[in-house]
Amino acid sequence: MDSEPNSEADQLSIPGLLSRNPAALDSAEIAAASRPPLTMIGNRLRETNANAPLGPAQSLVLSQLTAADSMPITELAAADGRAISTMTEIVGRLAKAGWVEKREGIEDRRQVRVAITTEGRRILEENQQLRNQTLAGRIANLADHERVALAAALPALWKIADIDPHLWPRVHGRTTKRPRRQAQPTRPE
Repeated sequence: MDSEPNSEADQLSIPGLLSRNPAALDSAEIAAASRPPLTMIGNRLRETNANAPLGPAQSLVLSQLTAADSMPITELAAADGRAISTMTEIVGRLAKAGWVEKREGIEDRRQVRVAITTEGRRILEENQQLRNQTLAGRIANLADHERVALAAALPALWKIADIDPHLWPRVHGRTTKRPRRQAQPTRPE
C-alpha cells in the first residue's frame, strides 16, 4: 500500500495527516490530528476519577492551595474560570470532607480564605498518583522513539494548556469565562 496521500481528501484525513512530515503540517492540521487523542486522554483521566477520591475541580483547588498558605475563594474561582458561587460550593464540599479549612481574611473579615489541611494534602497526593499511574501505564506501552517524541512535546503541551511549569501548581486567572453549553434544539418528529 502506498504511504503517500493520493488526493487532497487523503491529506486532510487523520491517517493522511499522520503519514505526512510533521514539519509540513500547519496549525490547523496539527489541531485536527491532535484533538481526538487529547480528548480521549482527558476522557481516560476522567474515567480514572471515577475510582479516585477527587474530581477534577476539587483536585485543581487542592493543587492551587499547595502553593500558598491560604487563598481567597475569589482567587480560586478566577484560576479555574468558575463563578464565585460555584467555587464556594466546591470549597464547602472540601471543607465538609476535612480537606480544607476556611478562615476569615486578615485585612477584610468578610473575605473567606481557604487553606489545605494535612488530610487534604494526603488525598491530593493519592489522587495524583492514581492519575499518573493511568498515564504511565499507557506511556510504558509506547516504543522508545514514541516516548522520546512525547517527552520532546512536553514544553509545547504546557504552552498549549497556558500553564507556566515554573509557577505550577499556581495557574493564573482565566481572562474569559467558560461559555455555557447551549441546549440543542429538538427536531420535530
